[in-house]
Amino acid sequence: MDIKLLYLTLEENFFERMTKKIPFSFIGKKVIVFDLDGTIVRLVADWHLLKKALAARFTEKSREDVTHKSISAILSRIVEKGDEEELQLNFNLMRQYELENITSNEPIKETVYFINNKELFGVSPNVKLAVFSLNFRSTILKSLEMAGILEKFEFFVGREDVRRWKPDPDGLLMILDYFKVNLEEMIYFGDLEKDLSAGASAGVESYYIDTLINHVRNKKKS
Repeated sequence: MDIKLLYLTLEENFFERMTKKIPFSFIGKKVIVFDLDGTIVRLVADWHLLKKALAARFTEKSREDVTHKSISAILSRIVEKGDEEELQLNFNLMRQYELENITSNEPIKETVYFINNKELFGVSPNVKLAVFSLNFRSTILKSLEMAGILEKFEFFVGREDVRRWKPDPDGLLMILDYFKVNLEEMIYFGDLEKDLSAGASAGVESYYIDTLINHVRNKKKS
């Protein structure tokens, strides 16, 4: 078999296993945490363009090439240098960028349905909801408001709330501390590998949002 075809087949089989077999249970869970972009909504933003602008700013100021680093890695270098003023300036640029096209956000309907009807999925009505995102709190709050689900959430951890970003688990640890729950009483959903890595580092059960989306689709069919 062609190597490329074999890779695609293995990838498709993995995705099918991850989304058709539901590996999680909400029994005993007291807190459900969601990422934002790609998990609850799809933000309209050119992250590559933003990264390019931040990298150019950093290189001009520090004479250090960070072209190939991620946005979080660029911010981490600023933190390492102890330049809080520059960090806040970068935050302001990023926040403005995120909010520019926020009215074009697309809610992910299955996730929104789950949040609005969580009891149908065996979730206790007393379970609390939180967001742990690389986006800013203003983006989180506005996005949830536009999706009509802001009042469903109690706690938010955004970009500005930590100084070590995913895949570091600091945001999840903040949520654990806020709700005063044990590790096994929390579950986290995100769309990227860094989300699952953050969950693993925190010791929190974590899954790709596609798994939950497929579960919602199946539930609505039955």
